[in-house]
Amino acid sequence: MVEQIRVMIVDDQRLLCEGFRELIELAPDLEVVGIASDGEEALSTVKCLAARQMAPHVVLMDVRMPHMDGIQATRAFKERWPEIRIIILTTFDDRELIQSGLQAGAQGYILKDITAEQLAMTIHVVAQGQFLLHPDVANKVIAAFSSAPDEPATTPGRPTSSGPSDVAALTEREREVLALLVRGASNREISESLYIASGTVKNHLSNILGKLGVRDRTQAALKAKELGLL
Repeated sequence: MVEQIRVMIVDDQRLLCEGFRELIELAPDLEVVGIASDGEEALSTVKCLAARQMAPHVVLMDVRMPHMDGIQATRAFKERWPEIRIIILTTFDDRELIQSGLQAGAQGYILKDITAEQLAMTIHVVAQGQFLLHPDVANKVIAAFSSAPDEPATTPGRPTSSGPSDVAALTEREREVLALLVRGASNREISESLYIASGTVKNHLSNILGKLGVRDRTQAALKAKELGLL
């Protein structure tokens, strides 16, 4: 039996929530366990679900909602249930919101114009502990990072700087993996593109994070752009 991934949808447009529910449940291993209209209701609902061992694995979170918006709710979720993965699902792609969402702890940021297949793929990727950004969002993040003035490496929230020797130590294969990562490719897509095993992809990613002195895929992509590696 396929293990179910439990999903919650948080959006103040009820009709939209029901539409997303139908799209999500087209995938046999995805199950919507709750719908909420704002951050406060989402927190209350998850508290009840957790008491029944039914807490969601992934939450799709809109940004602009009454009472408690998606950024505040994401921050509250990560404080109370750090194991729950948050995907920002919105129509807004301005840089400030993207930055706020990622800093609050979201593992994904996608736009509502995606297809059912893309939505299901994003949920699967984030449920596995990976990060995923909509291509338009990823481009804005990289553009914002590359145009920002130089700051000390100790700036809060910024990836730790890596030494030139570590960066130079990236192998040709690691650079290939990094290039695909920057484009938003999942581990599976990297594996298929480079014809290497998924375990090998994970090893390369671990090496890349260590050499760049960063903690996750998003920071690796930003660091690669900053250092002009691609």
